[in-house]
Amino acid sequence: MIDIFIGPKQYIQREGLLAETGNLLQPFGRRPMILGDALVFSLIRPILESSLKAAGLDPFFALFGEECSLSEVARLEEIARRENLDFIVGTGGGKSIDTSRMVAERLKLPLVTVPTSAATCSAASAVAVVYEKGIRQATVSGKGADLVLVDSTVLSRAPLRLLASGMGDALAKWYEGKPCYDQMKEPDSATQGALCLSTQTKESILSAGLEARRNVEAGRNSYAVEKVVEANILLTGIIGGLGGSKFRVAVPHALLYGLTVLPQVHRNLHGEMVSFGIIVQLCLEKNEKELGVLLPFFSRLGLPLTLRDLG
Repeated sequence: MIDIFIGPKQYIQREGLLAETGNLLQPFGRRPMILGDALVFSLIRPILESSLKAAGLDPFFALFGEECSLSEVARLEEIARRENLDFIVGTGGGKSIDTSRMVAERLKLPLVTVPTSAATCSAASAVAVVYEKGIRQATVSGKGADLVLVDSTVLSRAPLRLLASGMGDALAKWYEGKPCYDQMKEPDSATQGALCLSTQTKESILSAGLEARRNVEAGRNSYAVEKVVEANILLTGIIGGLGGSKFRVAVPHALLYGLTVLPQVHRNLHGEMVSFGIIVQLCLEKNEKELGVLLPFFSRLGLPLTLRDLG
C-alpha cells in the first residue's frame, strides 16, 4: 500500500529569480501574505516588494515569530482572515516555511515558498515540524508548495554554515533510508524511487560539496553550488515525499528530536544535529567505510562531530 504526500507542483531555480516574483505570483491572486523574519526581510523585501507591486499585487508582510508552533499558526491564520489574503508566501528558512505550509493548509489557500538558504528541504517538502519552546511536538504531513522559487544568487551569498547544514540533512536521507529499505521484503515503487534519488543525492553532495563550499566562501555562484542547492532542497524534498517516514526514522532524526529537550543545543541548525546523528549511527553500525568518507567531509564543512561541538 502506498500513502504519500508529494510536493511541489512547480519548482524554478535560477539566478536573479527574485526580481521576477511578481509576474510568477499573479496567477495565485492579488493579496499575498509574505511571511519571514526581520533578517530575511532586510535581504529580500526591497526587491520582492518592488516586483510584486509592479505586477499589480498588494502584499501583506507578516513577521515570523521564531518557531513553527500551533499558537504561531493560529495567529497568522487570524491575520490572513482579517486582511482577506489570497495566498501564502513563505520565505527564509525551514521553520518559517513550515509555518506557512500549515497556515495555507488550514485556510485551503495556495502556497508559494521562497527559500533564502539551502539549509533544509522545507521549501520543496510536504511536511511541517511543530515545536513548542524549542521542543519538537509533532511532524505533520500535508500541503506541498504550489510553486517554489529558488534564487540561486541569494542562496550562494548566504553563510556557508547554512549550505553545509543542508548537505548533512540531505545525506541523512540515504543513511536513514537505506537500512529501512534493506529490511523490507517487498518494497513498493515509491520507496524504491526514494532510495534511487537518495543515492543520487549522496553522490552529488559528496562530489560537488567541497567545491560548492569554496565557491560560497568566495561569494560566487557556480555549477557546484547549483547542484548542491538542487540536492538540498528539491531532491531531498521529493525523497521525503516518496519515502515518507521510512527515510527519517533512524538514528539521525531520532537523536535530533530527543536532543531538543536540552536548551544548550538550540543554537545548532537542524542539519548540523542530523549530521552528528549520522556519525552516531555509523558508529553504532561499526561502519568504518562510511565513517572514513564522512568524517573528513563533515570536518571540512565545519559540521559537528562530537557532543562538545553541539554545546
